[in-house]
Amino acid sequence: MIIQDIKQLKQKCEPCVSVEEGEDIGALLLRELGDKGVGLAANQIGINKRVCVINVKKPIVLVNPVIVDKSKELFAFAEGCLSFPNDGVTTIRHKHLTITADNHSGKLHFGVWNDDSEDGYSKGDKLDYALETACVQHEIDHLDGITMFDREYKPQPLLRKKDKIGRNQKVTIQKNNESKTLKYKKAQSFLKDGWELLEI
Repeated sequence: MIIQDIKQLKQKCEPCVSVEEGEDIGALLLRELGDKGVGLAANQIGINKRVCVINVKKPIVLVNPVIVDKSKELFAFAEGCLSFPNDGVTTIRHKHLTITADNHSGKLHFGVWNDDSEDGYSKGDKLDYALETACVQHEIDHLDGITMFDREYKPQPLLRKKDKIGRNQKVTIQKNNESKTLKYKKAQSFLKDGWELLEI
C-alpha cells in the first residue's frame, strides 16, 4: 500500500547498511510499482531506507543514491506522484545530473537534450530522457523528505517588455510538459504557436 500521509513522507530516510538490503528493498519496490507509474521510493511504502526505483527506459534500482553534480540549466516538467494520485504540479528540474549509488560501480548520468540539437534522438526518445531525469530527482527528493509540492513552480509571464529582450538573448519557453531554452529570435515562431515565455 502506498503511503499518502504527507507528514510521514516528510521524514528523511536512513541509509541502508548493505547493498543486499537495498537490493531486496528495490525488488519489492519494483513489484509494488508494476505499471502504476515510473518511480517509487522506499518511504512511499513505509520503509524508512534510502532506496528508490525508476522505470522509464529500463528498471533502475538506486541504493543510497547521492546527487554529486547537477547542471545550472533547468527545465520545467509537469509531475505527478503515486502518493498524491489526484494532484499534479509543475516543477523546475536540473537538465543534467550525475549520481552515485552503492549498488552501481560507476557514476550514473541522466540528462535532457535540446530539441534543436543534431543528436539522432527522436522526439519520443527525448521525452523519455526528460521523464527519467525528472523522475530520478523526484525519487531522491522523497528520500530526503521532500515532496513535489516543495518544488512546485508556478510559471509567471515575463515581466520585462518584449522590446527590451535582445534578439540573441536566451529565453525559456514552455508548452505543456516541454520547455526549451533558445535565443529570443528563434523563440518567436514558438510563441505564435501557443508557447509561453518564462523567466526562471
